Amino acid sequence: MKYYFVLLSIFIFPNFSFSKNICQPPIIKSQKELEEKLSICNNGDKLLLYFDVKLKSEELIIKLCNLEHTIITKEQNSIIHKRGSALTIICIYQNSVN
Repeated sequence: MKYYFVLLSIFIFPNFSFSKNICQPPIIKSQKELEEKLSICNNGDKLLLYFDVKLKSEELIIKLCNLEHTIITKEQNSIIHKRGSALTIICIYQNSVN
């Protein structure tokens, strides 16, 4: 009986947070790339953002994240010269780049 309710609620209430997509754009290396690379994301998506150490995480959080929800950051400044390394933000995407 419980399983029927879960399946029914998915079809009736598709805007629940568990039905949103995960948006994972390529690594963002400059402010100029923000709008272009985030064009694949929709408001309300779970955002997994990798960005270069040259960008400030605080500014990205204010521009890209819904501040009503939990925001997770991982900053590892000790590995700056390693290829492919980046800082990370995980949050609910809210478009305010413009």
